[in-house]
Amino acid sequence: MKKRILLLLLICCALFVAGCSKSDSVSANCDAEEENFDTEEEVFEGDNEVPEAIEEAEEESEVREVVDGKIRSYFTGEWIDEELGTSRPLAMMMNCAQDALPMSAPTSASVIYECPVEGRTTRWMGIFEDWRELERIGSVRSCRLYFLHFAQEFDAVYGHFGQAFYALDDLNSGKFDVLSGGTKGIDSPVTAMYDRISRPGKVREHTLYAFPSGIEKDIENKGYDMTMPEDYEGKFKFAKTGEIAEYEGYPEATLLQPGGTGGKNGFGGVKATFEYNASDRKYYRSTYGNPHVDELTGEQVAVTNVIFQYCNGEVLDSKDYLHFATQEQRNKCIVFTNGKMIEGYWRNPGELGTPARYYEEDDTEIVLNVGKTFICTVWTDYEDDVVIQ
Repeated sequence: MKKRILLLLLICCALFVAGCSKSDSVSANCDAEEENFDTEEEVFEGDNEVPEAIEEAEEESEVREVVDGKIRSYFTGEWIDEELGTSRPLAMMMNCAQDALPMSAPTSASVIYECPVEGRTTRWMGIFEDWRELERIGSVRSCRLYFLHFAQEFDAVYGHFGQAFYALDDLNSGKFDVLSGGTKGIDSPVTAMYDRISRPGKVREHTLYAFPSGIEKDIENKGYDMTMPEDYEGKFKFAKTGEIAEYEGYPEATLLQPGGTGGKNGFGGVKATFEYNASDRKYYRSTYGNPHVDELTGEQVAVTNVIFQYCNGEVLDSKDYLHFATQEQRNKCIVFTNGKMIEGYWRNPGELGTPARYYEEDDTEIVLNVGKTFICTVWTDYEDDVVIQ
């Protein structure tokens, strides 16, 4: 998998300025079922003038270049330090339960996934490029198999605490670089990164966090190579530096609700809402009727791109555990950027871990604007619940 994104160029200097006591091994949500489930075969911003050198040099290219110590991020399209841009990211499960909010560090994620889970609510997974200086990430939640599979599209090291039975085989297989908490069924748990903090009024389940100093220790202990593979091909196509993918003539969409405000689709239960702000070209997230705020920064989660990625799903058992197909040849998607709505499809043919990419119906790849992206996994059974205004 070699993902080489578009471009890359000569960048001029102007552009690149650019606790607690350790908890015991704790049992989290880890419901065992009688049968296993095999899914392997399943299914910029502003009006700044761009320097002439960049304008001339930035041609779409298969080669990802380093310019003055900077390289373009695979995941936001921004120019970042080479060391950061050539390191594998961290994928962390995050608790979206109403009683667990606010979250710590969601505004630091480069990409966020939100997917339905049992009980017809949702759960988040953040893809973090720059996580080492964060205070903490969380609260941390348990794994569902499709989150682990989505994480492979970023070649991420995957962190979680607890898991559904259906994920155990893959988590223990050695095929994936995982940072599993010490819960029932995990063969080789990590020991340093997960800790609890005092959160008066919150139940114990909502007090577990991942701490970067411990994450680094556990990655070292596991021996994981944190260098991004040279053949990584990338997941997104971004607008060129200094340009805006305007999509003139496309429908406007400024209020997005991937599940409406109710029903059994997951998103309706948490009242997931994105509102577009034309002044900064960002989509602001609300959950349960309130701004979704980062506890560490006080900022509302805001992203440059939102993707509704429609996925086929199924109910696995009487406890309502779900699974979603993370690999498709062609399934519906809607991309929202610059206040516009671009309809099309997504596909990731190939083995597990091949990143899904997004296309218009005429097979033209959809161009995202430089910045963070929020991906909502919309269950195709409930696509009629989606509200776009």
